[in-house]
Amino acid sequence: MKLLSYWFPVIAWMVFINPLNGLLTAESTSGFIIPFLMWVMPNASSETIALYHTAIRKTAHFLEYAFLVLLLFRAFRAGRRNWRTGWALGAGIISLGYAAFDEFLQSMIAARTGSPYDWLIDAIGVLCALGILSMRKGERASRIS
Repeated sequence: MKLLSYWFPVIAWMVFINPLNGLLTAESTSGFIIPFLMWVMPNASSETIALYHTAIRKTAHFLEYAFLVLLLFRAFRAGRRNWRTGWALGAGIISLGYAAFDEFLQSMIAARTGSPYDWLIDAIGVLCALGILSMRKGERASRIS
């Protein structure tokens, strides 16, 4: 049961961000992001609204995969107090691979497009999350010594 409590969030998040579920398409997010942006910026041009919509979507790419790294690291760690580089590397490699798989799947869906630029944004999110994990490791080491 303990194993499930660490790995279920990883699997649930991977299902949520998977392009086959259709939840995160530009069309689906425009239904709530664009009205919100128009409410916040009533005088903005349609080009400005579209630019902000794109920026929000690209930021979501970054955050989706940064969060995946953190969930994977948590699952590998499974409640242990120590910190292993292999757990962070494993979380990073799996996240980068899943991001590539995500873009590949999108390239095969008619309403979506796979993009190496989106994978790059995902990879930057992965690297930032790994950086945060690494800094946390350094904080722990300095408290011990």
